[in-house]
Amino acid sequence: MGYKALCLGLTCILCAFYIFTPIPENIEEPWKVRIMDAAIKTTSLVIQNDPEFKNKLKAQALIYPGLQLVDVSMPSHRENEHGPLLSRKLAIKLACLYFTRDKALPQAMMKNQHMPYGSMHLFKLVNWSTFLPEKYKKNHVYTEPIIGKLNPSYSILLDSRLSPLAANDSQLRNLPLTYILTCKHDILRDDGLMYVLRLQNVGVKVSHDHMEDGIHGALSFMAAPVYLKLGIRIKDKYINWLEENL
Repeated sequence: MGYKALCLGLTCILCAFYIFTPIPENIEEPWKVRIMDAAIKTTSLVIQNDPEFKNKLKAQALIYPGLQLVDVSMPSHRENEHGPLLSRKLAIKLACLYFTRDKALPQAMMKNQHMPYGSMHLFKLVNWSTFLPEKYKKNHVYTEPIIGKLNPSYSILLDSRLSPLAANDSQLRNLPLTYILTCKHDILRDDGLMYVLRLQNVGVKVSHDHMEDGIHGALSFMAAPVYLKLGIRIKDKYINWLEENL
């Protein structure tokens, strides 16, 4: 995955000790509670499939997560291309910083022409025409990402640790109790919606909240100078899930 990605994952775990969202008092071991935002989305899959940590994670909570880089032209990418808050262009730029500063990669991703040869087997795992609820497909037409256009190619794009939604069923089956919250007005909406179904299909217990008036990043706006009641509602839903499941 690369040194930067490893450091990001470790930082995610360390930050759990200082998370700003208050943890319910009835949680006996609060240091084991970790909340993940879109930028640090892959850590649970990496840890759960590491032999040293296997079966030690009790639960994972994913708040409007980004879960794949295989197909970046899903309905939510098209409908929310310019935000609010997180635009498609910015999301792609931030994702690329995980492993390269090559400007050719984000340019190719904007055209959905970034996947290397040998990646077609992943397309069925992130095919929104298969896994996305009908109400969100609308009149969008599915087209596969175009392969082999980028030189040099990035084999890391095939790594399921970078794109948990592209993990196979046997990998997903190992994941613990999962909470997922998605927002309608978010380019990452479809990643979360599809992940819910894929986890349910392999028997993982999933709790899912969807905010029809939600926007990406709302959880960050719960205090002055920018105050959103939406952020409070998202926080309350997450805390309620913690109280019921941990």
